[in-house]
Amino acid sequence: MIIKVSSDLKKQEIFANGNELANIMGFDRLNGKRVLTFPLSKKVYVHTFYNPILMTDNYRISKLNPTLRDTLFSLYSVKPRIVEFDGVSVSWNQTHLGVWCPSIDTLLFAKALKKLFIKNKNFYAGVEIGCGSGYLSKYALEKNKKIKTFLINDLNPYSIRCAKDNIKDKRAKFIVGDGLKEIENKKFDFMICNPPYVPRKSSIDDNPYEGIGLLNYLVHRGQNHLNPGGVLILNISSLCWDRVMKKKPSMKFKVLERMQVPLKVNNILNNKYWLEFLRKNGLKKELKQGYEYWQTLYIVAFENN
Repeated sequence: MIIKVSSDLKKQEIFANGNELANIMGFDRLNGKRVLTFPLSKKVYVHTFYNPILMTDNYRISKLNPTLRDTLFSLYSVKPRIVEFDGVSVSWNQTHLGVWCPSIDTLLFAKALKKLFIKNKNFYAGVEIGCGSGYLSKYALEKNKKIKTFLINDLNPYSIRCAKDNIKDKRAKFIVGDGLKEIENKKFDFMICNPPYVPRKSSIDDNPYEGIGLLNYLVHRGQNHLNPGGVLILNISSLCWDRVMKKKPSMKFKVLERMQVPLKVNNILNNKYWLEFLRKNGLKKELKQGYEYWQTLYIVAFENN
């Protein structure tokens, strides 16, 4: 399946591709002979969602006519999945264990990066901490040809595999491990991180959606890893904004993009203790567009003057 999102984030087109054409879309005969396989480059348009709030919006899919509904659910259940935004795409498949496919916040982040690159051309050394699928690193490398070196890091070795599978650029260096240790005593012109941003009581900060320790460190100490004039770009949720920004950051900051999206992490929503903690700290139930809980995402640029 291919998910193609417009550069203004207003349109999300879904295509079936590859073997899905025979297995799901019914293109299993050609000149009277059975066809089982198609190249990934072969695609067929399926549906368009306007003003998407999620990359996988089960509620909106469920509202479609039964055949289209079931077709989309089938497409979303198989891999590989290709996500494309602003001419940059990554492929995510079954070998990328524990790696999250690019989500709506990934693309919102990329949209903010585009603004930043238009304004500032002097980014030569960059780093992404916690690259996930590698989409943002690939976007940065493809949209800013002045970059000379770019460090791509993640704790999960399968994330680095995914990034390597998608990024064929000599400027990229891939490292598995603790990102903060990898950047110790190093400085960059720009840093990007789409970190965990859902606070949790007694968090141990050991998985992709728990704790805000990394976020706190980068907001308040990220300047230690930036050259003069360097910029740090982060995704900060309304769920943790007050906690992270309670102490005023030493760097000047500006919100580049914002978007209200559902809180759609089952491990949180099904954990009554975690959910109750979030409720006590401001999360309110607000049923709309098929989802009970919402957050606002802020893509924020911090500048080291």
